[in-house]
Amino acid sequence: MEKEALEKQVASGDATIEELEKEKKSLIHDMASTFEEGFQEALAQAVCMNLGINISKCDSTHHIVDGKVVPLEMDD
Repeated sequence: MEKEALEKQVASGDATIEELEKEKKSLIHDMASTFEEGFQEALAQAVCMNLGINISKCDSTHHIVDGKVVPLEMDD
């Protein structure tokens, strides 16, 4: 009897972990989308304030190093 109760607890815990992992992925996606929307808004403002500016190399996965736009390294 005790073994069955423990197995049910384990199964319930596994289901909870699976649910939390799904929620975590959803939150990560939401955060990334919000970040990208903000980045695009900042680019639009930069263009509006500086007509004719070339933003073609601007990307949310890049940053500035020594005055150049370069891809962001995962350990940065």
